[in-house]
Amino acid sequence: MTGKELSAESLLKNFSAELARSKLCNSRVTTSNLSDAMRHVAGENGVLTGVKPVKEGIKIMGTATTVETASDDWGTVIKGIYSSKRGDVLVIKCDNDDPAVWGELASSTAQKRGIVGTVIYGSARDISGIKNLDYPVFSRNIIPNAGDAKAEGYVNVPLNCGETLVNPGDFIMGDECGVVCVPHQILEEVFKEAFSILDNEDEIVAKIKKGSSFLEILGIDK
Repeated sequence: MTGKELSAESLLKNFSAELARSKLCNSRVTTSNLSDAMRHVAGENGVLTGVKPVKEGIKIMGTATTVETASDDWGTVIKGIYSSKRGDVLVIKCDNDDPAVWGELASSTAQKRGIVGTVIYGSARDISGIKNLDYPVFSRNIIPNAGDAKAEGYVNVPLNCGETLVNPGDFIMGDECGVVCVPHQILEEVFKEAFSILDNEDEIVAKIKKGSSFLEILGIDK
């Protein structure tokens, strides 16, 4: 199934199903398409700036369960894992990048509970172990040291990740370019725009292959 065949209505209806999620992850919609669509619809890009995958070739989509915690408190992160539903993306906001709040044991636990990936506005560690698990992790930084299991933070609260606000239940997409958040209230409109952008890009590529100038297509003078 391609991105063109996915309607926003079917996405909203079937998103939590494992098969639907698999088809979405194999679609042609990227974070670049989604960010452009967010800018057109909402006037903001939805990007969690600086957050990148720790392993190449991964793509995740899911509903956000959120965690806000100090970077030296990984206990709250474990609470977040057990508060998440199967198919969710765990989004963690830390007060800074030192120490790391996520590692191999947390990844293994999350994977067993059916969480599709973890996004950390902070740091991860145990990267070799995470890669061996093949569990998708996106983080702003990587550092070897960790804090303690204080469990003093908060679960399912709004997160200010740079210029992007992430609320529980928002749509999260991550791939090799980074991570984008779409507010659940405008998900259908943003996805329709993303599919339109994808169609337009296909048309541009076809014109270029036929010999058209990219400048001419864009209406830009030399």
